[in-house]
Amino acid sequence: MLSASLSDGRSEDPLILLWQDWRETFASSQRLCREAQRLERELAETIGFPRVEIPLNDPGRPSVVATDARQIDRVLGKTPATRSLRRRLKRDLAAAQANWDAEAAAVGLTSAVEREAAADRRVDELLRTASRTPARSIPGVIAKLAIATEWSELEPDADGYPWDFIRGVLADLTALTANEA
Repeated sequence: MLSASLSDGRSEDPLILLWQDWRETFASSQRLCREAQRLERELAETIGFPRVEIPLNDPGRPSVVATDARQIDRVLGKTPATRSLRRRLKRDLAAAQANWDAEAAAVGLTSAVEREAAADRRVDELLRTASRTPARSIPGVIAKLAIATEWSELEPDADGYPWDFIRGVLADLTALTANEA
């Protein structure tokens, strides 16, 4: 019904056009996410994630892996006795991170993540707009519900959604009914 409203030019309700933009943007966001994940997985398989193993003096404890310089300080403490080891591990970790960053840029992961983030920002903008835009028709209400439903299937824990939409749809139906009365 919504596609038919668009194709025959009957889309007087801005929510129907917004729904079309939403579907294209959301699908693009999902594609870009999958692409970034694929590239990250391939890079991790090729060079591994940037990390260092922290040697422990206790043979009964398993080794600890750090992916952040703060983790090194937490595990080893900041005593003078560990200063040399901490510095070496932090240099090794920085080198591993620099290697990851260079390889990520070379294989396109960096730009894929940036494109995904831009698409996600656009998705969020469309969600806010759709939840706040009053429907002017029953197809507009359906468009708003379609956006909320499709989005909430993949993001069930997001703050405010789909409740912002449901409140908006209730207000839309109330206003449309009052206009018809």
